[in-house]
Order: sequence, then structure tokens, then C-alpha cells
Amino acid sequence: MVKKVFLCGIAGTGMSALAGLFKQQGYEVYGSDNRFYPPVDRLLADLNVTLFQGFSAKNIPSNVDFCVIGNVISRGNPEAEHILDHGLEYFSMAEALQRFFIKGKRSIVVAGSHGKTTTATFIAHLLTVAGLRPGFFIGGKPVNFAASHQLAAGDFFISEGDEYESAFFDRSAKFFKYRPDLLLITALEHDHIDFYRTAESYLQSFKNLVNQVPGRGRIIVNGDYEMARQAVSRSFTPVIFYGRAGADYEINDVRPQRGGYDFGLASGGRRHNFHSPLAGPYNVWNLTAGIILAHELGLPQATLAKALATFAGVERRLSPLGRLQNTVFIEDFAHHPTAIAQVLGGLRDAYPGRRIVVLFEPRSWSLRRNIFQGRLTEGLARADEIVIKDVYEKEKIPAAERLDVDAIRSELEAKGKKVHVFADYEGIKRFVSDLDFSLKQVVILLSNGDVGDFTAWVRTLCEIKRN
Repeated sequence: MVKKVFLCGIAGTGMSALAGLFKQQGYEVYGSDNRFYPPVDRLLADLNVTLFQGFSAKNIPSNVDFCVIGNVISRGNPEAEHILDHGLEYFSMAEALQRFFIKGKRSIVVAGSHGKTTTATFIAHLLTVAGLRPGFFIGGKPVNFAASHQLAAGDFFISEGDEYESAFFDRSAKFFKYRPDLLLITALEHDHIDFYRTAESYLQSFKNLVNQVPGRGRIIVNGDYEMARQAVSRSFTPVIFYGRAGADYEINDVRPQRGGYDFGLASGGRRHNFHSPLAGPYNVWNLTAGIILAHELGLPQATLAKALATFAGVERRLSPLGRLQNTVFIEDFAHHPTAIAQVLGGLRDAYPGRRIVVLFEPRSWSLRRNIFQGRLTEGLARADEIVIKDVYEKEKIPAAERLDVDAIRSELEAKGKKVHVFADYEGIKRFVSDLDFSLKQVVILLSNGDVGDFTAWVRTLCEIKRN
């Protein structure tokens, strides 16, 4: 008898990936949501999942085996109320992932504020190249794989460890469910301020995660971040630090080369040289975490070299959109001032001598507010010309808490920058259409929201004007 599972709030990145895992395992999958945006709509269509637009108790099959409730669902949702009233078995997404797909495997969890998607994806690629047939669950689309999820045919399962809350009935972080045997902590600084109001509460969550790792395991940590060092300061598990001077694995001689970076790693009196084809110097740190894991697992040097040479990264991470004459179009998911500064700095290395024009949309919970306002101005100042789309759904944010776009414009103009503010993407399209494409410049879109219509427009623009 084929088992049936119902996913309430199926259109999220994680929930749609979970649907894919259940389909791979032979389940009959049903799900509902209010809206289905690209690329999730295409993913779910390809999976042949039974979908319902909108929420209704009638959507749930009468003979469903269990339900998964996404963290976008609140009490009062008719499906959630039906599940509770009728005593149906239910799980959060993270709990279902652990129970049905991670359990029984060696759990590798990658956590942190920045870099965890790329790091987790590289590890999945590395173990695949090594022939270990890992399973994985990643919050972005890996270029080297057909999907962001895969059943484990071997002993390992890699999870991108999300520190955000699990569900309305479980306010703890998702990553607590994944029970890591091997934990990697990337760049760590206060984030998700809607859930973690203080830096102390954010740090404590990671300390609690560290306490889950068994003594026989390993914790690999980016030691360049003070908060990351604090998170493991009382670890009962062996800790390996990577980073600049003084780390167990010292990163040095990072140099732009062949569109990526050459870099050295010194450890235990030995030095190894590596090359990554990925743009952005911060990716050297992301890949180093995977290199250390390869050493800990005893993988051959030739396997590691092949994995590095063939790793293509993650979609929406310095991803090319097109080219017109001398103008290159790029997009990136950057949604934190640190990530924005790093991405724009990386573009200087990747495209030396070119003007950088940034199209920025404040869309995340934190960026729509004035919490990071000063740091955001500093990051955007790394570009030559800045286009800002007005705050996403700004009417929902009290004026006293809202990001002050006019103040950012004034501060950037005082630094000698050209700044433009538009209410919507239609204004930005007009701006882009009027650019002089003969100039040597890079135009980069920074947003963590659904920008499919705009990126499709850019690709079409490049095709039309090229022909």
C-alpha cells in the first residue's frame, strides 16, 4: 500500500524539496499553498504532486498517513485546525526530514549566517565525486545537481542547518532536529533578528547545537568570526578552526586567478595549494571547510582536486544573467550587509577596471528595517552607482522601524555615488534600458526575493538587443 503524505504550505523552498524526497521514496504526495512562484511551481509540476491552490480542510485526503506543516502556517489556518481537531499525525518540516531521511545516516550539518548554502553544496558534490552517494537537503539550487535534494544511497546525509524556527507548534530552530555527527559552522554574526532579538539569544542557539555533536564527531569552524569561536568555546567535541593566522588550517596567499582564486592552506607544518573556479574571495573560506572535512574523512587528494575543479556553485550566487556589448549582468541572493559588502568586493576582483552598478531590493525582514542601516550604506558604497527599489511592502512596517531609503541615498551621494530610487521594478527596467551598454560595467541585482520576472526580462533584453 502506497503511503500518503500531505504538506501544508508546500510552495516554500524547503517544503518543495521535502516533497521531492517523499516522491523519490515512493510516497503519494499532496500539498497546498496560497501561491506557487517560479521555480517551485515547475519543480512541483515535474514531481507530479497533487496541488491545491489555497487552504481548505477538504484538501487533506481522508486516508492520509501523516501531514507536514510548514513554518509559514499559523493557528487558524483551516488545514492546521483540521489536523489538530481530527488527531492526524503531523510533523514540522525539519522533524520529518530527520525522521524519514536523515535517521540512520551519518548526519553532516552546515550552519552559520553566511556561506552555508555554498559550503553544504560543495560537500554534497565532494562526496558524490568520491562515490559515497550522499543524500542532501540544501536551501538553494546546486548547479551540479538536478535538484536541491537527494535521497542517500550511501552512509551520509548533508543538511543546510537553518537556525530559524521550525513551526507554530515548535519554536526551536530547525537545525536542532538534524542531530549532527559532523558539524560545520561558517561565518557567524547576529542574524534573523525577528526571531533572535539579541545577539546573545542567537549565539545561544548555536551553543546548543554544538552540544548535540557527539564526542566521536568533529566540529569545523570559521575562526575569523568571534561569535563562531564563542559558540564552540565549551565544546566536548574536537574542534578544528580555519581562517587567517593562528587557525588550525591557515588560509593565505588568496589571489584572483583564471576567473576564480588560487589560495594556500597551511596545517601541521605542511602547506597545500588549491584553485577554485568560483568568483568571490569569501568562497575560499566556504570551500576550505569542505577541504578539511575531506581530510577528516580520509578522501584521496585526487578526489578533492577533481571536486574543486568541477564545482559550479549555487544558482543566484554571482550568477550570470547575460551580456550586452561590454555590460555584464549578474544576480546574487545577498541579504545581509556583510554578504552585500563581500559580493561587491568580489566583483572588483572578478571584473577589474569595470564600473559596478548595483540594483538593490531590501526584501528580508532585517533589511526592510533600520537595524543595519549604517552597515548597509557602507556595503553599498563599494559600488559606483546604486539603484534602490523601495522597501518591499513598506506599509506593513512602522515608520519608526522602517529602513530610511532617503537617508541612505543622502549618505551615498555624500560619498560621491550616483543613487536612484524607484518604487517598483518597472522603473528599474527603464533605468537599465537607458544604460550605455558600450561601457565596461557590471550590473548586479541583489535580492533574496522572487525576482523571476525581472531576471527573465534581463535575459530577454540581452537576446533582443544582441540580435
